[in-house]
Amino acid sequence: MIVISNEQVYINLDRKYTTDLNTHVYVEDIGKVYCNDERIKKRVEKIRVYDGKDEEMYDYISSNKIITKILESIDNIDVTILGGPDVLLEIKDKEDSNGIYVFLKTAFIMLVLFFGAGAALINFYEDVNMKSSVEKIYYFITGVKKENPLIMTIPLSFGIGLGMFAFFSRVSSLSKRRKQEPGPLELELYLYDKDLEDYILDDLKKNH
Repeated sequence: MIVISNEQVYINLDRKYTTDLNTHVYVEDIGKVYCNDERIKKRVEKIRVYDGKDEEMYDYISSNKIITKILESIDNIDVTILGGPDVLLEIKDKEDSNGIYVFLKTAFIMLVLFFGAGAALINFYEDVNMKSSVEKIYYFITGVKKENPLIMTIPLSFGIGLGMFAFFSRVSSLSKRRKQEPGPLELELYLYDKDLEDYILDDLKKNH
């Protein structure tokens, strides 16, 4: 009796892969294939495991789907997945290389950081007295000493509220991919829940 053993194929999957719109994803794109038979290795690498999408979004490919696609295309092989069970896909359009837009965006960020750092330093030396800090800044700009200048305190109050709302809210964008990204607060709550579950599990293991 002759026993023919299946060829062993190992795939070390990446955790994340970024692709353009309307671009198919193949095994070779999301992982490294290992096999003694070079011919089988090449065939596995060229197997399509995900069809391209025409809009920006996040998606994933499960290891089970990858194995199924491979076994449907090639017979007499055993597939072993190394690494994580899923691959995160980031599908996005090519970045706009408009030089003027990039320059204006960079200049705006530099101005915000410059004035924000200046306000933070003044507030620090005034012993975290925001009222006194605003009066100092107003005097520096206008040369006039005025107690509680409303022309600065009112925009500052609105700015702090809007800044907190923008920081802790979800990303606002027309892109489906950007809308899928969590806000900082959601991310912190997720990490807290994960750490809490890990702690409870470890504590239960210690007590058994």
